[in-house]
Amino acid sequence: MKKNFYLLLLLLLFFYISPLGAKHLFIRVFDQHGYLIAKGNFYAATDSSVQLRRGERPVEVLVRDIGTIKTKRSFGHPILIGGIIGTLSGAITGLAAHESLNSGSDYFDLETSVGEDMAGVALAGAVVGGVIGTIVAATQKRTVLIVNGNINEWQQQRKTLDAMQAKLMEERVPGRR
Repeated sequence: MKKNFYLLLLLLLFFYISPLGAKHLFIRVFDQHGYLIAKGNFYAATDSSVQLRRGERPVEVLVRDIGTIKTKRSFGHPILIGGIIGTLSGAITGLAAHESLNSGSDYFDLETSVGEDMAGVALAGAVVGGVIGTIVAATQKRTVLIVNGNINEWQQQRKTLDAMQAKLMEERVPGRR
């Protein structure tokens, strides 16, 4: 009975962690020297600034301060998320699959505790999740918009940013065209 509960918990974990949950365009804004000055969900673009939301807090970055804008999160983010999901699902699987492996031999007697089973399978899950996260990170298309503080360049890149946001909103609402 306990094993079924843990497997049900694992199944729920997979259903609730969905890659389709992205609701907004996440961008990172860098200055002309390549330093990150702001990151968050794209909210709006004006003639002289880009507006982001970082949680509930709005952030406005002036065009003269923007060097580049990069879409999506950094390369390591999907690797970290994949590792965390793999670790959690591995630990739950190790807990559900725990058995005493007593071979009956006096020479070779292998018994593991629940914690050892959880740790072993969690480690394997972390590795597999990290590898899957690496594959996801390598195949994601990240766009780099170069502004360099130039208003004219910003007007062109703003259209690209608005089009990306519109496409994301269209994907969010199925059947809307």
